[in-house]
Amino acid sequence: MEIGQLRAFVVAAREKSFTRAAEALYVTQPSVTARIQTLEVEMKTPLFLRKGRTIELTESGKVFLPFAERALSVLDEGEQAVRNVRDGTAGRLSIAAIQTICLFLIAPVLDQYHRVNPSVEINLQQGASTQIIEMLLDDVVQMGVVIGPVIHPQIKTIASFHDEMIVVASPEHHLARTDRGGPRPISPDDLAGEEFIMARWGSSFDTFMSRISDVARQPRISMAIEITETTKALVKMNDGLAALPRFAVLNDLHSGALVEIPIANWEPVNIQIVMVHRRDREMGLAAQKFADLWQSSNALFSPNRMNLLS
Repeated sequence: MEIGQLRAFVVAAREKSFTRAAEALYVTQPSVTARIQTLEVEMKTPLFLRKGRTIELTESGKVFLPFAERALSVLDEGEQAVRNVRDGTAGRLSIAAIQTICLFLIAPVLDQYHRVNPSVEINLQQGASTQIIEMLLDDVVQMGVVIGPVIHPQIKTIASFHDEMIVVASPEHHLARTDRGGPRPISPDDLAGEEFIMARWGSSFDTFMSRISDVARQPRISMAIEITETTKALVKMNDGLAALPRFAVLNDLHSGALVEIPIANWEPVNIQIVMVHRRDREMGLAAQKFADLWQSSNALFSPNRMNLLS
């Protein structure tokens, strides 16, 4: 049973004429007749009663008609669904990222993306960088956003975002007190002996602390915290300083809840955030559209920070 046979049957039943059905389908009348006859052979029963130039459905034809119409409707819906996926207006977007990246670098872009592509099914998961790479390799997600660089033969980097690690403090911290003129540039020596709350941002934090230790006495790490939001909460309560990526504290700096402590004559320590996907898998147009939006989102990334990779 072929689609052309079903379509000829449904149109002929509606038009009550093989000739008019042929005109509606832009084929010849013998072609319509042949399709109907083949269908009747397969069904092992007549579907039409021939009455001169007109036709009527037999009882078998009347029973079969709603099923044929339903089958064609489902097929048409399937074709439209495939077209939507092909055009990127529907389909699936599955992505995984570190919690803080989800909050500050993914969620705002997802909001924009969903407004333009409401029919795309979105699945966002969280995890550590190593877990996210495993999700990609196991085909759990289409793309991930992790701390870079990622060196793996099966993983391809789509975009690389570099941000600066900065020292932040409560406005009540002695290095940030406004009654002392506000946070002025300090030397690395001024950080000697200060308590730091360590947020786990891979090797960037270690590099930052190592650089300070090279020129000053080792600062003291009073706490090690997995979650960046918890780290910020403790800093706001004046429990210590923290070295965090600027994007993770941007809103807090604007609101005054946290204060940046600038370091004079200091070469910035950068953290690299990369968007990756499995090299031997097609992302699909829906996922590619999200990657393009993430890359071009000037609301989040200044032009000199986003490095687009082909």
